[in-house]
Amino acid sequence: MSPIANYEQQINDYKAEISQVQQRLSMLGWIRLLCFAGVLFCGYKFFRSNFDYTWLLAGLTPLAAFVVVLVRYLSQQEKLTLLKTLLDLNEKEWRLAATGQSGFDDGNRFADEQHPYTGDLDVFGHASLYAHMNRTGTLMGAKALADALKQPLMDAAYIRQQQEAVRELMPRFKFRQLFSAHASLTEEQPDDIPGLYKWLSLPLEFADRKWLNIVRWVMPLLLLGGAVYYFMTDQYYLFTFFLCVNWAILGGQVKKVNAQHQLISNKEKIFGKLAWLLHLISMEKAEDATLLKAEQEQAIAAKTALRQLAKIGSALDQRLNLLIGLVLNSFVLYDLHCMIALEKWKMRYKEALPGWLDVIEKMEVWNSMATFAYNHPEYIYPSINEEATRLVATGVGHPLIPAEECVRNDIGIGAPQQFLIITGSNMSGKSTFLRSVGSNLLLGLRGMPVCAASFTCSPMQVMTSMRIKDSIAKHTSYFQAELLRLQQIVEVLKGGERVFILLDEILKGTNSEDKLSGSRRLIEHFLQYHCLGMIATHDLELGHMEETYPQRIRNYCFESTIKEDQLFFDYRIREGVARNKNATFLMQKMEII
Repeated sequence: MSPIANYEQQINDYKAEISQVQQRLSMLGWIRLLCFAGVLFCGYKFFRSNFDYTWLLAGLTPLAAFVVVLVRYLSQQEKLTLLKTLLDLNEKEWRLAATGQSGFDDGNRFADEQHPYTGDLDVFGHASLYAHMNRTGTLMGAKALADALKQPLMDAAYIRQQQEAVRELMPRFKFRQLFSAHASLTEEQPDDIPGLYKWLSLPLEFADRKWLNIVRWVMPLLLLGGAVYYFMTDQYYLFTFFLCVNWAILGGQVKKVNAQHQLISNKEKIFGKLAWLLHLISMEKAEDATLLKAEQEQAIAAKTALRQLAKIGSALDQRLNLLIGLVLNSFVLYDLHCMIALEKWKMRYKEALPGWLDVIEKMEVWNSMATFAYNHPEYIYPSINEEATRLVATGVGHPLIPAEECVRNDIGIGAPQQFLIITGSNMSGKSTFLRSVGSNLLLGLRGMPVCAASFTCSPMQVMTSMRIKDSIAKHTSYFQAELLRLQQIVEVLKGGERVFILLDEILKGTNSEDKLSGSRRLIEHFLQYHCLGMIATHDLELGHMEETYPQRIRNYCFESTIKEDQLFFDYRIREGVARNKNATFLMQKMEII
């Protein structure tokens, strides 16, 4: 079944199931109302019959039924929420598959104009790789996916392990969707995880103080003894004295309690949800993927500990309830018991917690990548070659262009040529081809399938100069901004790293002669380093560099043709330097000149 057909089927199934759950909730609502009415009736008869305990006992049956129905009702409500989340997920998936329009977060907040390639390769923002790929539900997962797309992997073995993880998760449709839905239901807030880490960094104030551990048990016993003494002798001074001592102890610790409570208050829901995500990971059997097995082992240990933290946090939040805060604190030093339990948890799991959260982040990233792979079954996993620096591919297309509109081309760099100079007229497809190659290289170096018939590449840093912008706020002209980007590329090359360079019409901010001279010298400078590159240009004179460096530079072009007063493009790359021009023709056609 094709992805779009599967999403249609899921939408219909979830709509039907939602309707059934809603009917069930309506029925449970009426039953709950009847049970409540039964309790009220028995209570009424109890008082009307001069406290006949028969009616009181009779009222226990509808009361027990009310509790059972209430628990069932809340369970069905949770199920309804999950089903609606899954329905929304599949509707977004169907819309993306049918129209190419993503309803998922596009990661625009992660955009960085200073980044070496994300702006030029449409990594973030509307109609971006992130928007098509992102299935994260937590804020930390969203950031982890953005970080992954900002940095290609440079270890060939690890890239292959990532491929294994994506391959194994791709067919696990139900697990992937459940994980995405539950992740989105965590409703993580920006201060949740930072607050948790800040709490972890605080020094211990309760668990390592022996006198607090003693008094939290001794004082309630003494207070109980004072109460017994009061009932036996009608003397309340002991009870009052011990009660005042309890208040004094609590008063001396209240600032420390409040400081910690402020950092983790009202977080039991997210802790519980994170524990459930870890539970899902631990229950999904990993077969061949080494990375999945490693993360699963951590998840098994983590889920119970996070559930425990959720329970302790929930108990601590009850101190805000007037009854508990006043009564239980006064009699049993409730705050101390909660804080000591909390700090004991911290002592035990402080070092492990970051690793547990990292498991969730990684799984959200792999889940997003696997969903991307599932949505593009025609894509292939590239071969990673670490022995020689090269990029050789056939049938390369842009991953964001619909298959029926995508024109595919072949490319070979590093076998043996080091740079391709690509010429062509306006709108002929030069820039799109550069972005197609760059985007697929990025996908391949993150362990994802690529839009190509075959694809072999080496681990390389990706650096581009294609959409450079000036900045009035930073007092940076377009030309200066472009020079700064080229300087950034050269500095990375000087560091000895392998780099794949994509340049589109460089040095536009200067005159033609200076531009040609500067472009030549720049390419010659690049040839000194361990890099491959593609340069799209209108400067046909750059094509003569192939004559000077026949083994290192090769000319390719995109052509346009004019037939019967109409302009046509085939978007096919061919060897040689472009011959046709279309700027004057288009200006005449549009009656500009």
